[in-house]
Amino acid sequence: RGKPVDARSDIWSLGVVLYEMIAGRTPFEGETSTDVIIAITQKEPPPLARFAPNVPAELDWIVMKALRKDRDERYQTIKELLTDLRRLKQRLEFESELERSAAPVSFSRSRISGLEAPPTTPERAVPTAEKTVTHVSSAEYIATGIKRHKAAAAVIALVLVVASVSAVYLYKRNLKPLYGTLKQALAVDLGQTPFLNLFPEDRVRETLRFMGRSPDDRVTRDIGREICERQGIKAMLTGAIASLGSHYVITLEAMNPRSGDPIAREQIEAESKEKVLSALGTVASNLRQKLGESLSSIKKYDVSIEQATTSSLEALKAFAMGNEERSKGNDRKSLGFYQRAIELDPNFAMAYARIAVYYGNQGQLEVTKPYVQKAYDLRDRVSERERLYITEKYYNYITGEIDKAIDTLKKWAGLYPNDFIPHNNLSLNYQLLGNYEEALKEGLEAVRLSPNSISARDNVVGSFIALGRIDEAEQAAREMEKINPDGLGVHLSRYFFAFMRRDQAAMDREAEWAKGKPEEVQLNLARSATASYLGKLKQSEDFVKRAVELLKTQNRPEVASKELMNLATNQLALGKCEQAKENTKTALSFFHGRTSLSGAALVYAGCKDAAQAQTIVNELRANYPTDTIIATLVTPMLQAQIERERGNTAGALRILEALRPYDGGVVLGFNDNYIRGNIYLDQRMGNEAAAEFKRIVEHPGIDAFSPVHALAHLCLARALALTGDTAGARKAYQDFFAIWKDADPDLPPLVQARKEYEQLKQG
Repeated sequence: RGKPVDARSDIWSLGVVLYEMIAGRTPFEGETSTDVIIAITQKEPPPLARFAPNVPAELDWIVMKALRKDRDERYQTIKELLTDLRRLKQRLEFESELERSAAPVSFSRSRISGLEAPPTTPERAVPTAEKTVTHVSSAEYIATGIKRHKAAAAVIALVLVVASVSAVYLYKRNLKPLYGTLKQALAVDLGQTPFLNLFPEDRVRETLRFMGRSPDDRVTRDIGREICERQGIKAMLTGAIASLGSHYVITLEAMNPRSGDPIAREQIEAESKEKVLSALGTVASNLRQKLGESLSSIKKYDVSIEQATTSSLEALKAFAMGNEERSKGNDRKSLGFYQRAIELDPNFAMAYARIAVYYGNQGQLEVTKPYVQKAYDLRDRVSERERLYITEKYYNYITGEIDKAIDTLKKWAGLYPNDFIPHNNLSLNYQLLGNYEEALKEGLEAVRLSPNSISARDNVVGSFIALGRIDEAEQAAREMEKINPDGLGVHLSRYFFAFMRRDQAAMDREAEWAKGKPEEVQLNLARSATASYLGKLKQSEDFVKRAVELLKTQNRPEVASKELMNLATNQLALGKCEQAKENTKTALSFFHGRTSLSGAALVYAGCKDAAQAQTIVNELRANYPTDTIIATLVTPMLQAQIERERGNTAGALRILEALRPYDGGVVLGFNDNYIRGNIYLDQRMGNEAAAEFKRIVEHPGIDAFSPVHALAHLCLARALALTGDTAGARKAYQDFFAIWKDADPDLPPLVQARKEYEQLKQG
């Protein structure tokens, strides 16, 4: 048709090739080339099943989606097509494995073949003597295989990954030192290879809720089979450990949860408690081979548990308990277990990484650094999946190289396509840079892979908001509420949407909910931000002071410094320089880090102390030379403000121009637009200034609580007045006055705005 083509046209062409490989004929035929063109543009291809009766329905659907005439309904990227082909291949391969499995596999060691099997419905966990026969873990698995028919051969040529296995764990009465430990060890052993995908603990807990059970219920064999049925999981792994004198016998068995028939079984004996972890690694590797994983894959992804995690059973036990608390949302409790783990094993890399993530989520970035560095130094002692996890943290927390963090996450997502974490963290990184389309895409993929992840859903909500798709954001927020209706994220989300509607009563309800709870800090800060936006600076100061006192009691000085610095920059924007400088000094006395230094430089530059601001910018550049946020975003914006104060307007605009790709990102918000617009005002360039301020006004969801949004209406009025658009200027002034109708009457911007408006009315 002569229209432009893009990558989706190539995807259509690939669909044509796939169709012909499977059907033995092209999807669009005709007697002449004109007939073929008409068929392509107007007719749908015949179903593949007409020519290949055994073709899986999913493969038919994949090919037909690639061939859709509307490009927007087609696969948008080849990665999406590849992902669907991989999933189909995985399912078919496992079904093939199920068909080949008809009888139990005998025990591998004849001297213990008569050992009594553990009961199929284990009792609740209670402390027992060490000679009790025990269920340690029982896991559900998805394992898939492609049937070797003609149609599937086309898929094999395109897809490199093989099988996918998902797991839920069971335990009965545990030998006391091994409580929860072997479950964690098995998770590491089986989770390190792309061949296997452990069914996440949060998905298990959510499924139990849907079954009308407590999410903390022990998963017995029968409950495990029901979970498999509900989730469409094709196999379940059961595990048992028994003490035999001083020896321990470990058994793993993969079974068909529907029929109960075994698929593969492995058993091994450990000579002592100290050899249990290495024995578990051996039996897990053997089982992986029986499930169909290639020897080359097993060799590549088979780091022993002692090397990949720890050789200490007690340290692994503490780590497992930390993970259990973490999965329940009890982050504070998990921290104590992780700290215990590194006390028991100072070389426990993943325990350091978990501690780092805890402090990072608390906003204590400097506290995080030594733990991340230690984990990174020990990265040769971890599995491939854990190495990617640690490496991404290193780039984000230590070097600050966002581009390298993104590359690491992309590699992680490609190698382990069923992991939600890399997609979730990609979404966060893209939001930092203002790339909200990609952030939304990755966030949605994270939600698909882990529907119960609050973090993933929160990223989706934030991306929708930044893109101006508020209705979809609210719908996504309602879905988040179903998972944890009383979580902090849910209450902050409700507060935000109430703010967008200017529903003060609804905002007050959320603040009331937080009173007396640790979450009161976050709600006080939200109320402070709201007050700043509305020009109620005195009220904002009161809320920040309350939050800072609470943060002190929580031993979070870095966060207290950051929030006091936020207040200082808001005071600067609202014309209160002396107060801003006073709070800047206090904030720096709390904590001297990149966030507080960045805010301090902005305050000093805005208060016309260019020399002091330049000194701080130089310190930032020296201390954070590779940090993307500092080197690429923050210091250029600060330098532009300094150059403006020095009278170097052209230099300031040149610096700011390089920041345009990052406009509206989480890091910059619209601060660069605001500075750029005010420089244009100084130069009496009304049209250019109006364009900058309109961008802020038209995107109320980005950095929504910043007073820059309210002030943008005032600055837009000034810009429109310069262009001669008196009616537009009046309306912009009125919009500003409506927002600041209850503002502190002595704020300099408000006093000046009233004078300007009176002059405008007088003509």
